[in-house]
Amino acid sequence: MKKVTPSKFIISVSLFALLGSGCSFVELKPEADTVKTLTADQVADCNSVGTTTTKVIDEVLLISRNEETMAEELEILARNEAIKSGANAIVPISEIEDGQRTFKVYICP
Repeated sequence: MKKVTPSKFIISVSLFALLGSGCSFVELKPEADTVKTLTADQVADCNSVGTTTTKVIDEVLLISRNEETMAEELEILARNEAIKSGANAIVPISEIEDGQRTFKVYICP
């Protein structure tokens, strides 16, 4: 029977915990709770105040992260950024590429 050294055990447990974690580490700021994610059609009466590009890690140990999880995290980051310009709406204007996505930022009535 092969003996597992303490260092190998710690590394194995750490890697397992990292890969098994489905939790998002991106938190929505309380003041960004009012920022909504809309579609391009829904912002016809809004004023554009610019764009923001957000980025998250797209791979963990050479394993691609779940696209849906990344999309949620990128949206949260964009909503957090939108409040800096007094905006209350964002619209994704690009696909997710290398863990990055661009959003248009709006002030809507």
